[in-house]
Amino acid sequence: MTDTHPPSALVADDEAETTLADRILAPVRWVFRRLALVLLAVLVAMPAIQVVLREILRQPFVGAEELARFMLICVVFVTLPTVVASGANVRMEEVLNAMPRMLKSSLRTIIALTGTLAFGVAAISVAVATLRNLNNATPTLQIPYWVFFSAAFLGLALSALECAIQLAKGLMGRPIYVLTAEEREPDPLEEL
Repeated sequence: MTDTHPPSALVADDEAETTLADRILAPVRWVFRRLALVLLAVLVAMPAIQVVLREILRQPFVGAEELARFMLICVVFVTLPTVVASGANVRMEEVLNAMPRMLKSSLRTIIALTGTLAFGVAAISVAVATLRNLNNATPTLQIPYWVFFSAAFLGLALSALECAIQLAKGLMGRPIYVLTAEEREPDPLEEL
């Protein structure tokens, strides 16, 4: 059940179930999802472009591996907040659901709190690393390290914010996960 979507009781299905924070973050979430699609398309296209340039045009794309690494880093960190907000990250929901309601509620609160702290500490660590490497760049393409680090910082910081929102929603007794219209199970009655 948790392989694709969290249990429906934990998902805000409509506008009435979302919080002000969810509505404020909705445009940011939309931008991150679209950016992730673009980055993923570029990441997938990179090997194909490299093969065409090398085998057909006999001109290898110097730095293709470096650019592919950069795209992979960006895809991971740009999609992380979406995964956290929708509850699609790996967790042991079956074990949690087998517990008594009060314990389950407490554990969800603890999980959201530790997620907030962990992502927050990681974001701060990346910010420190960025500031220490402002003048460094990759060897071939000379991509500044701060470009790499900014994707990680934004993804981790937004993930910390998503966990903090989940913590607040959990404390209010509201559904903690948010799914986009595309992620929700279709209603068979609507199709009729």
